Amino acid sequence: MSRRNRPEIKYPEIAVFALSKESQMNEDVHKSECYYFMLDKIEQMMRMNNVKSNKFGISGYKEDVAAYLAFYLEVYLYKDIEVRLMDDINEYDPDIMPDNFR
Repeated sequence: MSRRNRPEIKYPEIAVFALSKESQMNEDVHKSECYYFMLDKIEQMMRMNNVKSNKFGISGYKEDVAAYLAFYLEVYLYKDIEVRLMDDINEYDPDIMPDNFR
């Protein structure tokens, strides 16, 4: 590939990416439990900060945004794990598993 055909690399202070309205929607998204989980988290965040808007943005350093999104992804992935205390909490038994993993 010649130098003329390479795209110019940009170095802005902040890289902003915006999605146009309904650009990510398809027929499967509205059926997705994950979609409603994330929508609920966004709405909770807005309620906690007394904000009402149809548009939402997250910004920060890319590592912090990745950590923030990864946190919610992990919460979603492990939300159905059942944790119960054993009768004798001094005795560890590695063979005891939650019912939803059997």
